[in-house]
Amino acid sequence: MYHPRLYGEFYEMGLKYGALLKEKANFVLPEISSKKKEFGLDSYKELQNFYPEVIDEIKGFAKGINDKPKNLGAFLLSLGIFETSGQCSVFAFKNNDSVIVGRNYDMLFEFKKFTESSLIAPKDKFSYISQSDVFIGRSDGINEKGLSIAMSFVNGTKVQPGIGFHFIIRKVLENCSTTEQAINLIQQTTVASANNFLIADKNFDIAVVESAPQKSFIRRPKKNENFISITNQFISKEMKPYDKGDVEWSKSSERYNRIKENLSSVGSLDLNKAKEILSSECVCLNLKKEKFGTIWSVVANLNELKIERAETKPRLTNYKQETRLDWWLKKKNK
Repeated sequence: MYHPRLYGEFYEMGLKYGALLKEKANFVLPEISSKKKEFGLDSYKELQNFYPEVIDEIKGFAKGINDKPKNLGAFLLSLGIFETSGQCSVFAFKNNDSVIVGRNYDMLFEFKKFTESSLIAPKDKFSYISQSDVFIGRSDGINEKGLSIAMSFVNGTKVQPGIGFHFIIRKVLENCSTTEQAINLIQQTTVASANNFLIADKNFDIAVVESAPQKSFIRRPKKNENFISITNQFISKEMKPYDKGDVEWSKSSERYNRIKENLSSVGSLDLNKAKEILSSECVCLNLKKEKFGTIWSVVANLNELKIERAETKPRLTNYKQETRLDWWLKKKNK
């Protein structure tokens, strides 16, 4: 897993990282089909309106790898649209004095070599720690305000040119300090595909946005529950018509039910218990035939901004504490 530290102007961040990958790994953009390129270019136009600052980052990165911004944009905005192979588990739990979040990212094992955990601190935006298997876009993260967001794929019934989850998560982390702000941002976005977004903040507001091109629905904990979770299907009856299913090969329902059982059975949750849930045989995927499973795992206490991460199949003993956000905040406040 790569561990870049990127801060400053958006263009500068892109140029720095693109040039680094070009120098160290001789990076070039993978080829994509004409169908994906057309879709990506149409979505790139949407991104220019949705988040123009990140267009500057794309331009800088493209300069660093000696390619055109539109080629890079088309590649990034076609990812995870036509092959939604990622399968993930996420939960948030409210204690009396803290909010605990946990996340497994499940993907083809071959994607391990592309994974990165980044400290990102754009000028005049919130800084954050986030994980991804692609540069620039994000799959989950926690920002300096104690806001967490993580996505999971859903096998939806429709795709459209629009904003992919990578950039939705970027904009949320960089601009939102509360769950309500993040919900409003997602609901106002022209989304490209179906996803779940689990959002939690240090003020004990936890929610899921079940999001599809056709509509979205906000799901919150039931009255007798102090937790919420997602795997790879829509749970609400309102969103079921936009979910094609066919994800039981990854034990999606089984993972969802097991997490719910575990969280229902505890009065309080600490990071060790969160790790135990994510490391359990059912929740942590290791599908050898499909060469697929958990390739990173994150737990965090949002009130203390304490983040720990396992950079491979999680076990209770292989999480390491994340210190870069604390380092950056101290550096910024000097």
